[in-house]
Amino acid sequence: MTLEEFLMAVQSGNSIDLAAECLHRDFVHAIPNEVTYKAFLEEVRADYPLSDRVAIMGSGNWKFSLNPHKNFSEYHIQSDIDIAIICRLTFEQAWEELRTYHRKNFYLISSAKKIEIKRHGENVYSGFISPKWIPGKSSLKLKYSLNTNKYSNEAVGYRSVNMMYFKNTDEALDYYVRGFVLAQRKGSNHEL
Repeated sequence: MTLEEFLMAVQSGNSIDLAAECLHRDFVHAIPNEVTYKAFLEEVRADYPLSDRVAIMGSGNWKFSLNPHKNFSEYHIQSDIDIAIICRLTFEQAWEELRTYHRKNFYLISSAKKIEIKRHGENVYSGFISPKWIPGKSSLKLKYSLNTNKYSNEAVGYRSVNMMYFKNTDEALDYYVRGFVLAQRKGSNHEL
């Protein structure tokens, strides 16, 4: 798919339908082989057995970045892999660890760290979290680090892996819908 084809698909599509389609694909740009992609997802699901859904999202899914600061940059050798894990329990565990740190350390941390934690709180309000946001030592953060290293394997070209835990499917769709809406706005002004 070329950038022009991608922008035409984004412009003509419904952002909710686009996000749902990407979340439920049998293959993605980073792993175009269905069997390999299914095996990769099964490896992730084995570590998150209570998850409702696991998917590679971002440019690894649809080939082009929706980040407004990346100008629809194409998936490339330095691109990372973004894994969406929809699991209420994992989301709540990460949120509790982040809140516990915040409660114990609020008066000890710098203003910059407080602003960072507040920003992460806004993300949690939006329905997603990442254990890498938990400052200091944490068993959940360690598990996250070990798993992302494990998933940085041959199937994804040994690229760096990030994971985001979503509270439920609605929150995951809402997050990615926002990206497609921004892309629709920016794409209408993009010169092809």
